[in-house]
This record gives sequence, structure tokens and C-alpha cells, in this order.
Amino acid sequence: MGQNPALLTLRDGYVLEKMAADAPPLTEEWRTLLRRKLSGHRLALEGAIPADLAMIDARVTFRCASGLTDVRTLCLPGTYVPGGAFLPITTFYGLALLGLREGQSMAFDRPEGRRDWVVLEKVLYQPIAARPAPEERPRIRLVAGGRFGQAFAAANENGPGEGPGPSVA
Repeated sequence: MGQNPALLTLRDGYVLEKMAADAPPLTEEWRTLLRRKLSGHRLALEGAIPADLAMIDARVTFRCASGLTDVRTLCLPGTYVPGGAFLPITTFYGLALLGLREGQSMAFDRPEGRRDWVVLEKVLYQPIAARPAPEERPRIRLVAGGRFGQAFAAANENGPGEGPGPSVA
């Protein structure tokens, strides 16, 4: 359970870097967990995100050392509502779940001096995976000599000729 998978999307990595730079850490244990997350791997493209990856705005089922099994949506601190179905990434469980894939776990130290862990059981909803695939655009075919030799007259909203000029406007 002591593995450090930490597979972060570009957005999640950016958010964690901003948290590390801007916000003072809640505790030394939380700072250590944040550093572990930042030292993990980053995904290069948003389109290549595995469907079972826990990321910000993903709805996940998890189990922790206390035996609690819960369903929450990982969120930024500003979107958290106490008593709601959200789990901010500024909490130990929220930060530990970020970047895990289904079946993976992460152990971490708590300020009380005990060792805790969390297991990501299932990703129920992931915003990137929920987006429809972009539709295929029709391809443009270049035809050799299609309009070759034809001259085009400049468009003039007043008809052919010079026109009255800008002073009319």
C-alpha cells in the first residue's frame, strides 16, 4: 500500500503546483503527501486520460483504513460544501485519491502520528471520459486547375466600381 502511482493530468498537476507555491501547508504530513503527488508522472495530453483515473471533478468510490466506504466527487476547495457529496483535494483523502487508478492505494502519515491509507475502488464519472469523441470533419480535396485562369473581382458592397469611399460611412 505504500506505492506512489500519482498519475496526474496537466490540469491536476498545475493545481497542485499552485497550491504548493501559494498556499501555506496545513501540516507537515500534508506537505509531504503533496510533494509525493508532485513527484509522480504527468500525462502529456488531455485526450489520453485513462477512464479509471481519479482526477478533479471525478466521482469516485473509495475505502479507507477506518473501514469507511464512500462515494464523493473530488473538487477544488472553493466548490466544497460541508455535508455535500464533495471531497476537496486539500484534505488527506482527497489529495491521496488524486491520480490513483481503480484498485490502487496510497498510504500516508497523519498529524496524530498514525499511518492511514485509501484505496480507489471505482471511478463512477470522469469529466474527460464523459465527453463525446470529436466528430470527424469532412476532408477537403484539392482539385488541380479548378479555377485556374479566372480573375476574381474585389468585393464591394456598393456594387462595381470605386464606390463613394469612407466619408459616406
